[in-house]
Amino acid sequence: MTPADKSAKRAPSAQNLAAGAAAIVVTPPGIARGLDHIDTWIFDLDNTLYPARCRLFDQVDRLIGRYIETQLGLDAVAARALQKRYFREHGTTLSGLMRHHGVDPHKFLAFVHEIDLTPVEPSPSLAAGLARLPGRRLIYTNGSVAHAERVMEKLGVRSAFEGIFDIVAGEFRPKPEIESYRRLIERFRIDPKRAALIEDLPKNLIPAAELGMTTVLIATDSEWANEEAEGAHVHHRTEDLVAWIEAAVASLAARR
Repeated sequence: MTPADKSAKRAPSAQNLAAGAAAIVVTPPGIARGLDHIDTWIFDLDNTLYPARCRLFDQVDRLIGRYIETQLGLDAVAARALQKRYFREHGTTLSGLMRHHGVDPHKFLAFVHEIDLTPVEPSPSLAAGLARLPGRRLIYTNGSVAHAERVMEKLGVRSAFEGIFDIVAGEFRPKPEIESYRRLIERFRIDPKRAALIEDLPKNLIPAAELGMTTVLIATDSEWANEEAEGAHVHHRTEDLVAWIEAAVASLAARR
């Protein structure tokens, strides 16, 4: 983030995007950005498009552990410790497994995403809100296209998105590696200063903010949600994605 960004005057729409929008909190208050300039809306997938209470990633988490046990011959405790260490050190467990053990990423992704989507319910309100956001809408995930498509179909939002940028498209360089963001930008010809990233992991917002994007943190109670949760890289914060989108749409319409 540039000094100019840090000293920029807060836009009224960023202070409170819509009257009564209790789910929307802007932080930190001195640098919050408006949304009028956004023409590309980039959404993370897991624990962002659907509520974290669905606990889908709990299933993925268990399957990752099982994969490590099977492939590396470790017991459950050792596999768990290695899984979390690689996540911290490499951004994803997969990156660590590829670097240190030569794991086939395609087989890994297919295995860990064989999950039950029953907890995810269709969301007509999310689909309606997304359709009203002006500009392009993209998915940016450290998972696979196949997993993203399954989740989007279950939510009923597949048609709302122009494209998906997954870990394969990023040549297995995950968020928060800045090279992954640069490849996303190049692939979809994004002007980062006119883009917003909506994401549940605060550390993944840091490179986005450095590149000039406006950031929105979906606050959850997940294991990693408190790391880097405060700071200049968080421009907007909400616990309810649908409420935030509806308030943003209302604010943008009122300013036209």
